[in-house]
Amino acid sequence: MVLNKKRVACRVRVKTIDAEAKAGHDYHSYDEVINFQNGEAKKFVEIKIIDDDNWEPDKDFFIQLFSHDNNDQLPGQDTRCCVTIIDDDKPGNIYF
Repeated sequence: MVLNKKRVACRVRVKTIDAEAKAGHDYHSYDEVINFQNGEAKKFVEIKIIDDDNWEPDKDFFIQLFSHDNNDQLPGQDTRCCVTIIDDDKPGNIYF
């Protein structure tokens, strides 16, 4: 969810940024401009996670907000969000 704290009409670019998690392998990349109307407080962004049956450690990627006008990173500590993909595949047990 992207919040428009001032509730003014504006355009914001939302983009995913790789860390340990890689776009195309662990999640689908996202790079879109969202439009807020005057008085609108929030917009939802959906980023699909790619699930597989392989055990892997948990991995992170980021969602960053940018200025629509000049593509600069928006200032502030709440314009970048870390997303952790938690692995749901347990490693197997071997018994002898």
